[in-house]
Amino acid sequence: MTETRHPSKGHGFIEFEAIRNSATTREKKGGKQYYKSEIVSLKHTYPFRYLVPENSTPGACRWIYPLVFGGGLVGGDTVVSEVKLGAGCAAVVSSQDSTKVYHCNNGSLTTQESTYHLGDSSLLCVLQDPLVCYQNADFYQKQVVHMSPSSNLVFLDWMLSGRVALNESWAFKRFRNCIEIQVSNETIIRDYLELEDTPNKTVAQGMHGYQVFGTCIVLGDDVEFLTDSLITKYGRKQDIGDKGSQDLVVSVSSTSYHVQGKTIHGCYLRFLAANMQSAAPAIRSITSPLLPVLGDDPYERKL
Repeated sequence: MTETRHPSKGHGFIEFEAIRNSATTREKKGGKQYYKSEIVSLKHTYPFRYLVPENSTPGACRWIYPLVFGGGLVGGDTVVSEVKLGAGCAAVVSSQDSTKVYHCNNGSLTTQESTYHLGDSSLLCVLQDPLVCYQNADFYQKQVVHMSPSSNLVFLDWMLSGRVALNESWAFKRFRNCIEIQVSNETIIRDYLELEDTPNKTVAQGMHGYQVFGTCIVLGDDVEFLTDSLITKYGRKQDIGDKGSQDLVVSVSSTSYHVQGKTIHGCYLRFLAANMQSAAPAIRSITSPLLPVLGDDPYERKL
């Protein structure tokens, strides 16, 4: 862990294009073919960089690891990153560990902005480790996804309460997070969350002991099997008197958007969990159906 470096402005850009004679049929509904892809542009500046292993899995899906020097963002850091997938490409944005947002002193603000561009019939899965905001952190994050009517998305965004062992549960100064999904430049989802103590109630009090909070957005025909799986598992109404698990609370709703004469189906899922162990079933319900496409488990040995 490195908290002594000076605040920095890091940038990253990576672009993939399909290798057209490399279609690989995946074991999933519809037998969709994705192409193996190659990097056609890669740029990054300190303290940010991309790690993209070659042949990390036998399939067509590329694995992208955004990295920040020292494993976290110090107060005052600004990181701007961009991922662009060409038509027919498949990629997963993963991580080696949780991103830490360190203390913000002297009124500094830490900012992270991520933009994703999805070509026709492409697939992007954002399946990173949870964010962890330290005590007194002031963090703003904006994540924007530009899709086409035929592209596909699985976007998991989740966070931990902090360093619980040091009694830093929801002890950050302020947390702001914006997720925006656009299809053909039309905004179909804009999810904004702001967490900050008020004079009447702290964030910790409002969370009622839960230490994990997350959102997952699934969109597109090629991931309809995942939408169906999540709706089946979490969408049914509870019977009267059935309290279910108090350590994991999950809600899910189906979504439909009409853009340029095409209907885009998907689902929107949110969960609260008492701890990482309690959150594991919800995370597994998202990732397990995707394993034939991803080629590996992004949370293996982590949950």
